[in-house]
Amino acid sequence: MKHLFKAFIIVIAAIALSCTTRNVAPVAVAPVMQTSADSMSYVMGMNIGLNLLGIDSMLNVDMLCEGLRDVYKGQAKLNDEEARMAFLKYLNYDNYERVKAYENRFLEDLRKQDRKFVATHSGLTYKVTELGNPKKTARNNRDTLHIRYRILNPAGEVIDTTYYRTDTLRLGFGSMVKGLQEATRLIGEGGHIEAWLPSQLAFGAEGCDTLNIKPNTMLYYEMWLIDVEKR
Repeated sequence: MKHLFKAFIIVIAAIALSCTTRNVAPVAVAPVMQTSADSMSYVMGMNIGLNLLGIDSMLNVDMLCEGLRDVYKGQAKLNDEEARMAFLKYLNYDNYERVKAYENRFLEDLRKQDRKFVATHSGLTYKVTELGNPKKTARNNRDTLHIRYRILNPAGEVIDTTYYRTDTLRLGFGSMVKGLQEATRLIGEGGHIEAWLPSQLAFGAEGCDTLNIKPNTMLYYEMWLIDVEKR
């Protein structure tokens, strides 16, 4: 986390020269790229902007520039420890609360639209379309499950699917995300379920590079539990 904080500050500090100061009158015309150095400077600005958007598109650009100006004037309003705590609070609490509020509204609206969807205490929202054998479910992390599934994000985009493969996917129960573990136990072997996994029951704040799932992404799983191998 300490390294992440430092990297975040370094990226932001790099745009210092692009933030205008209060004492400079506004320029009537846009800067013209007259030299290769001008072009390179503009390209660097574009890259920095894209990096910042990748970090958080909700950053307050005016306040960001205010912080840069204060640092260059040697008049920062926060010391290092206060800045670190503010960063961690935003990253670990404020952002999580925004994500959680959005997911709660989304799932509440979904349950109003389709009364067959119900929620568990963990937040998993699901409907069972075919109940399997409730006596044959995974009981420990060593059990292996054969499943077919498709994963969608809230925009309806397909993230992964086994529909186009003739075989089933074999997964160790212990390697599955918490929401999928819970979903499989609700149906048993031979069952079919549609389940929405809040981000904390899916891949959380880390996301999943293998499936190109971004951090804090809620996921929809349509899943068939074909077989359960006991260990």
